[in-house]
Amino acid sequence: MKARIGLLIVAILVALASCEIAARIVFPAPPDPTRQPQIVFRYDPDLKYIPVENQRGWVDDGFVTTNSLGFRGPEIATPKPSGRFRVVALGDSVTFGFGVNDTETFCAQAEQILRRSLNGRDVELVNLAVPGYDTLQEVGLIKRTAALLQPDLVLLGFYTNDVPDALAEKESSGGGTTIAAANPVKGQVLHMNPTPTSWLEAQLRRSRAIYTGGHALKALVRRGEGKAGSSLELDLLENHRSADLERAWERVDGQLSELRTIATAGNFKVGIIILPPREQVSGQFVDSQYQPHLRAMADKLGFFVVDPLPAMSASPMRKDRLFIPYDRNHPSAAGHRIIGETIATFLNQHGEAAGLPRQLASSAQ
Repeated sequence: MKARIGLLIVAILVALASCEIAARIVFPAPPDPTRQPQIVFRYDPDLKYIPVENQRGWVDDGFVTTNSLGFRGPEIATPKPSGRFRVVALGDSVTFGFGVNDTETFCAQAEQILRRSLNGRDVELVNLAVPGYDTLQEVGLIKRTAALLQPDLVLLGFYTNDVPDALAEKESSGGGTTIAAANPVKGQVLHMNPTPTSWLEAQLRRSRAIYTGGHALKALVRRGEGKAGSSLELDLLENHRSADLERAWERVDGQLSELRTIATAGNFKVGIIILPPREQVSGQFVDSQYQPHLRAMADKLGFFVVDPLPAMSASPMRKDRLFIPYDRNHPSAAGHRIIGETIATFLNQHGEAAGLPRQLASSAQ
């Protein structure tokens, strides 16, 4: 009996080891949330939270630096230097560049392309995106910072979860990014997506077989991501009409109208970047009204639209490689590159709509 039990244990261990080896051959590594330090945030009574300034740390596998204002990337000169065309990007973790390095975000890549195409002219793209923000918070942020930053153009990165998020009165947010904020006080440091706390939890996260198996199981038993708002997000992509969805779009419309009021007062142009989920890039939801509905809303408000979906769908690269492994929301560095190229191409071709000065627009032709 002891021998049989011993053989059974050995057989189980061999089977588990074989599964792990096979998973490591077939599947990519999951993101590593244990790297330290992780980027942290500070509680803000109006915006819920803002990034802490002057950080150097990680968001999963992406290395992040924040400047003295707390936003991603290099220092922002204030007041704005004379002759500089400043583009400010608003958004959530997709625009922020969740899981990619500073130079790999579509903001950084679009800036580099624009500088080359504009023959070294002074153009700057400032990344004001904050993981987990919804449109209401993004509009509140530009309202707070517009006088200081003096943008010439604001690009709002809009993602599908911004629609259901419009219904949420949230202390933390959806879209795969949560900020712990239980009974916070002003200035309190908050942590995003807490890392595994035990040795066993960390080891299980490193097991590719367990991680991929758990990820697949969640996809089978849950609608969407199994998170608040994800069912409504799928209704949006599948064109299922509902009172909640209509109410969410009405709130988004009101928030964008507030952005137009701020833009008029600040004398800057506004464009919306319609960011697609992985499913659309892979060929699903081809008749979704997500893009057309948002485009019609933007047209009514006098905003232009940048839509990277056609370029991402046409990429010869495998579509799953345009997104971070196991993640339907966040583009990889390759996905960010295509989005950045799409933005730069649009601004080069439609300088007048974007508010580019004539001398910059003519040099881009």
